[in-house]
Amino acid sequence: MKRTLLLLNILFYVYSCRSAEVEDPNFIGRDKEKYHSAKEGESKTLLKEILEKQTEFQSFKSEFSMQIQTFVPKKDNVYLDGKLYFSKETKQIKIQLMDSFFGMVFTELIADPNQIQIKPTSTKEVQTFPMGDILIQDPNTNKKFAIPFPVIYEYLTGTYIGEIQNPKAKFNTKDSRIALTKPDGEYEYFFKEGQLDRLELASTKRGLKAIAIVKTKPEQIHPPKEITTKVISLDTEKENVLILIKLKKSQMTEPPANTFRF
Repeated sequence: MKRTLLLLNILFYVYSCRSAEVEDPNFIGRDKEKYHSAKEGESKTLLKEILEKQTEFQSFKSEFSMQIQTFVPKKDNVYLDGKLYFSKETKQIKIQLMDSFFGMVFTELIADPNQIQIKPTSTKEVQTFPMGDILIQDPNTNKKFAIPFPVIYEYLTGTYIGEIQNPKAKFNTKDSRIALTKPDGEYEYFFKEGQLDRLELASTKRGLKAIAIVKTKPEQIHPPKEITTKVISLDTEKENVLILIKLKKSQMTEPPANTFRF
């Protein structure tokens, strides 16, 4: 799988001075309990209960703050701000990344279920990649950190609802977990009281494990309040990066069609 390379050079220099800890979740992994096929009665019952409690993933726009905490070769923090737009009809997301100090947009990203397009504001060139990882490069060390964008995308758009209805999905009915093998790795969806609570990905092809945990308000499931993502290297079994995204000033509205153009 190709990976998208997103350079945040100036931000690593300027904004690594602030320091705050990001919640560090543990990777649970597949349970040793038996997983049932989607055709079995217990699986159908669990799926029905989950689908009945799903919210409608309406279009919205939001502002957000992002903290990226890296660990190799040393612990460091990067802070970004941005704006986020989602269209229910097209399942498109647009993200504008801005530096926290000047508020200037330096990169725009448009994604749908199949691809990611990235355009730095400093150039007219638009790069198009299959949906997959985004690589962030630290210019101080040239170290690259993979961020599995699909786990964030599925939370924000609700596309996981279609994934858990895949006939090939496997169900751990005891703990309300649904596992699905995709070409890029093993995904598992953890539900709590019918709502998606955690999403895990293990991919030998990509050499990583990832966890995404969402925090919501009781009166507002979508869009979420916070998403915490942790990426672990399969080589070292140590975390490479922690990412905290906090959404704010969210409004349920359909963005104009020209929003999803560069």
